Amino acid sequence: MMDKKGAIEFSMTTIMVIIIGVAVLSLGIAWVRGTFTQVGEITESALDTAETIFGEVGFTGRIGAPATIIMKTSDAKKYRVYVRNTKDTGNVALSMTATLRQPVNAVGDQVNCLTDAAPTTGSVTLEPGEQTEFGGGVIANGCPSGSSGVISIAVNDNQAGYATEAIAINIQ
Repeated sequence: MMDKKGAIEFSMTTIMVIIIGVAVLSLGIAWVRGTFTQVGEITESALDTAETIFGEVGFTGRIGAPATIIMKTSDAKKYRVYVRNTKDTGNVALSMTATLRQPVNAVGDQVNCLTDAAPTTGSVTLEPGEQTEFGGGVIANGCPSGSSGVISIAVNDNQAGYATEAIAINIQ
């Protein structure tokens, strides 16, 4: 005769091993997913920092600013505008104004979803070769994905145009 008790025990052991294995596998998958999410966030932060640093290092003209700001439909980002007195002699008093152009939707209607977040105001006097930075920010609130806006930067020297730059805002 066959001993059925041994067959049942083997079967119960196998089921327990499978249950424990599935539990460990699901915990492992959750841990890996969380780790990759953190790595993605750290990478994005590092790329933003690198863009800022390279903007400072690569700045050789009168004005330097990021070419593009990539934003989510509801997001907030800062930007820096670097300005240098490229004249050989004489101090120059510079001031910056930032003008925000709202994005348009698929049918061409303007969507008022971007807010200019307090750009630096006032005047700065620079000696020849000296540089400074102006800062600002932009807030997206419910912008349509795929739309884009523009920040027009104008740096003036005693009411005359000293330098201009534009920063594209891409909404993803």
